[in-house]
Amino acid sequence: MQVTKVFKAGVVAGLLAMSDASSASVWAPTDNDSQFANTYALLLNMPSGEKFGIFEDTALLSSSIGNAIINPVLSFFDAATVTFTQNGVNVDIKTGNSTGALLGSSNFQLGWWSPTGWITESSSSMISLLGQTSWSLAFVDPTNHGAGNEHRLFAFDIKASQASSDYPGSGGTPAAVPLPATAWFMMTAVLGFLAKGRRKSTVLA
Repeated sequence: MQVTKVFKAGVVAGLLAMSDASSASVWAPTDNDSQFANTYALLLNMPSGEKFGIFEDTALLSSSIGNAIINPVLSFFDAATVTFTQNGVNVDIKTGNSTGALLGSSNFQLGWWSPTGWITESSSSMISLLGQTSWSLAFVDPTNHGAGNEHRLFAFDIKASQASSDYPGSGGTPAAVPLPATAWFMMTAVLGFLAKGRRKSTVLA
């Protein structure tokens, strides 16, 4: 995936101004295509082999217990642009050669393939400087309770679904939860990478 310098700069700047985290769980696209990328693909343009999936809004996903049996409507590695096309009451979704259909609406859940199966995000933070349709989602590896157990997916052109029925068992929008400390650690690391890269380019010049 080719990521523009504007996107990179925007995400880095946005990390400095992330809003309080919440756990929306159910999402909806804001236009015909949405972009998704993990940290390695977005900031370093490097493959890492992380697998993500798009699921029905009613799928039984947990943020702490993996589900290896459930199948996503569509999956991708590292990064993807996903198109959404209305098809009667359903919505067709596509990225590359992979296609699927969301039944009854464009609402969906996002999942990360963990060592125990699919899990949904544990928290989601709006990237404030990029507007209300840019988000940073955190997935926590349920088998790793130490450092480095959090995995990030950045999403553009999506919003938290406003339909209360789309939150299984919740009856409405979930309450906010504290922003994970690892988000701030990651922000510091990103700034360090940028400083190092700028210093190197100055020397070469």
